Amino acid sequence: MQEDLAEIYSLELYWQRRQVLKGHPTIERRAELYRNDGRLDGWLRLVNNFGPSAGSVVEVGCAPGVLLEALAERGYECVGVEISEDVAAWMRHTLRLDIREGFFPGVDLPKCNLFLSFDTLEHNPNPDEFIREAARLLVPGGVAIVQTAIERYGYDPPFGKRFDLFDDLEHLFLFTDQAIEQLAANASLEVVTLDERIWLGAEIAILRKPGQSIQS
Repeated sequence: MQEDLAEIYSLELYWQRRQVLKGHPTIERRAELYRNDGRLDGWLRLVNNFGPSAGSVVEVGCAPGVLLEALAERGYECVGVEISEDVAAWMRHTLRLDIREGFFPGVDLPKCNLFLSFDTLEHNPNPDEFIREAARLLVPGGVAIVQTAIERYGYDPPFGKRFDLFDDLEHLFLFTDQAIEQLAANASLEVVTLDERIWLGAEIAILRKPGQSIQS
């Protein structure tokens, strides 16, 4: 399974061929898209409102690196994770960031004050292990910002006209608020809020590890 996922999300198959077939920019142009469509501004707003003002950051599924790059410029110590070795290598060469390859959980990573995951949880075959590992990495008082599709609107099909964003190859899970709350509880994380979203299909869960905030 891990080898299959690494192939699916490889530089050539996912970030080149599949993106072109879907009419999306390739990895070289994706950062520009995130800056122009408001995604980057939305993510930075979430960090400003809910995250620590300094410290260490781990982002899982971090390509093309635009958010980590912006946070590094603000003084955060940043580490990214990509499942495919060629994507991680491209990012290290292009952005000069600390990008580690491998299947999460299962990657050697430092403790962090802020854990980030945008449009990644639904692609992982074991969301429970994913959130538990995020909780393990967080220091007491640390915050996780997780973006994933959360169905809470009652549309038929889910997310209405945006349902065509999902496909059986890439998207393994579609969550509800109750499912996110259960994942957080299993990992002993507090739910700060489930009310945030970037747009329909990009809902946000803000989770916190209990304890006094520590900045490393």
